[in-house]
Amino acid sequence: MKVLFDTNVYVAEALLGESAEAMIAATARASWRIFISDYVLDEIQRVLTDDLGFSARLAQLTQQRCSRRAICVRELPSRHQVPGDRADSPILRAALEAGADCLVTNDQHLLELDPYEGLRIVSMSAYHQLLTNEGLI
Repeated sequence: MKVLFDTNVYVAEALLGESAEAMIAATARASWRIFISDYVLDEIQRVLTDDLGFSARLAQLTQQRCSRRAICVRELPSRHQVPGDRADSPILRAALEAGADCLVTNDQHLLELDPYEGLRIVSMSAYHQLLTNEGLI
């Protein structure tokens, strides 16, 4: 399985730990391929520092941890847009470019698109349940 985690999953892992961390670790242990994009890496930096006021060091360490575990895909220009929030479009395009089976997000605009051209878009709790059902957590 190929999975792309949205920024909010990585931010949850950095700040809250356990649940998000367990999901990402279980995905890696299952040898499922994890993808990320430069957009998500940049957004991690922006959200942690600008929006939430955490240190640049925490953001940098989070980006490095994410980069080590994932294959970075280039987000290419495409027709794919998220109607409710165009700022989410690069995440959708990256998942499609990666050929991901699953995009994990808690973003409502993305979740409303599920399914999208063969891509399953699921919440963190739904993905956690999928991993539980597979016996991975």
